[in-house]
Amino acid sequence: MTGTLKKIYSAGIYARLSVDSGERKDESIETQTEIAKAFIEQQEDITVYDCYTDIGRTGTNFAREGFERMMCDVRTRKIDCIVVKDLSRFGRNHIETGNYIEKIFPFMGVRFIAVTDNFDSMNLSGRDETLSVNLKNLVNEMYAKDIAIKVKSGKLAKWEQGSYTGGIPPYGYRAEWIDDKKCLFVEETTSDIVKKIYELFLSGKSMREITRWLYENRVAGPEMYHETGQVYCQETEQLKEWSRCTLKMILKNPIYMGCLVQGRNCGRDYKLRSRHDMDSGDWSVREHTHEAIVSDAQFFDAAARFEESVKYCNETGFSKTVPLMDDIFAGILYCGDCGAKMKRFSAVKCFHSGKVRFYSYNCRNINRIDTLQCVRKSISLRRLTDMIKEAIRQEFSLSAMRPKKLIESNVREAENLKKEWNRQAADIERRIKEIIKCGSGQYLQYRMGEISEEHFKKEKEENDRMKVSLRKEKDVITERLRTIDAQTVKKNHFLRALVKGSKKSELTAEVVRTLIDRIEIYQDHRVKIIFSFKRSGI
Repeated sequence: MTGTLKKIYSAGIYARLSVDSGERKDESIETQTEIAKAFIEQQEDITVYDCYTDIGRTGTNFAREGFERMMCDVRTRKIDCIVVKDLSRFGRNHIETGNYIEKIFPFMGVRFIAVTDNFDSMNLSGRDETLSVNLKNLVNEMYAKDIAIKVKSGKLAKWEQGSYTGGIPPYGYRAEWIDDKKCLFVEETTSDIVKKIYELFLSGKSMREITRWLYENRVAGPEMYHETGQVYCQETEQLKEWSRCTLKMILKNPIYMGCLVQGRNCGRDYKLRSRHDMDSGDWSVREHTHEAIVSDAQFFDAAARFEESVKYCNETGFSKTVPLMDDIFAGILYCGDCGAKMKRFSAVKCFHSGKVRFYSYNCRNINRIDTLQCVRKSISLRRLTDMIKEAIRQEFSLSAMRPKKLIESNVREAENLKKEWNRQAADIERRIKEIIKCGSGQYLQYRMGEISEEHFKKEKEENDRMKVSLRKEKDVITERLRTIDAQTVKKNHFLRALVKGSKKSELTAEVVRTLIDRIEIYQDHRVKIIFSFKRSGI
């Protein structure tokens, strides 16, 4: 008599905890994991492979480190069962959550279990149970939207009170809670450094000279200060020089004259948490909210000096008559000795035929005064371009790689890219329709007297802002779709011309990023190129 072997599932336990203040204490990562483990111990057909966690991550977005690691193990067949405490821990976007449970997991042969919701995808009885899951997912999404609205309203109220809502306070200040209000107070030690920076800058010192003064006096930078609590670096400790960006931030931040400017960037809505800049008209600006470190006159004098510097560059730098060309090696050109990104420099020279701009690349660390100082090296754009062209030609001739295959790959990549952009455009259009539908419902509520006119106007303004933002995104996508085919034609034309030996073939940013992952420049004029394809072919 033969028996049937029972399938044993390899399970991944997933637990998530967001930063929402409304979540209960029993939602901790440990509690979720223990509930899932206790459930698995009672099952004869499930074993635990690993636990995957995300802390401080919203459930409305599936771009989470722990979740992506779990899905990687799903794709490599290491796990074929996912166990969560409840559906809300898996996600709060009812469309995406339903898509995973009803389409993706069944297609990949993955069993999904939500313990406290009594849901097991292997034991679905029919339509009613699926409907119940969809309703729970919808409720979870409504909860996330409600939390987002409350958080936003809470921040607006605190901004009105002049409360500081940022994280680490700016260099020169400390933050303290006074009667449910986060206030900034001057730190005597670091505020003296801020005053000195303004004093040096207004006396005519350059950024380079200020950096050298800070280094010679062993003043720790803001990042190091927040880590150690020490204003000055000890002789036995390694000191890093202040960055130009940090100095500009201090000299341009109105917080140092007692003015609190908040809300300069935020998430677009509860479904899309990526940050974006806000229009200056929507910023929260409150004057005299805390003690100033520099006077209004000092701050505006510093701003005037920056403005004069920009004006001088525009008038004398040929920026209008000889505009800068795009940097085709941006993001992939590195110093081979210290690993820093190479910085592009340009200079304009006058000839009888007119003005011509020349370009070269230098290591950005050659002028540092600390231990990160690098050896001097430089390469011209023309020489680098010729070397890259020759290296690509040789790589094709030495390998099994054929331009025809790469051309076909470029066409496939373009088609896949167009599909993705079209998908995003359709998603944006769907969201715009949702906003319009939501606005119609709000208007009906207003006409029936369920909400006030003031509340309706605020909601309408918010809806209008979101629609404008989404339409701008769609315009960007439309423009990208329009240029994809043209860029593909350019890339393929370059490859054909290069193989034929034509010296007129133009190297573009699109070609560089298609063929090359990284370029390293060394002191001995050696150039290392790491191609994005292998010699055995694509």
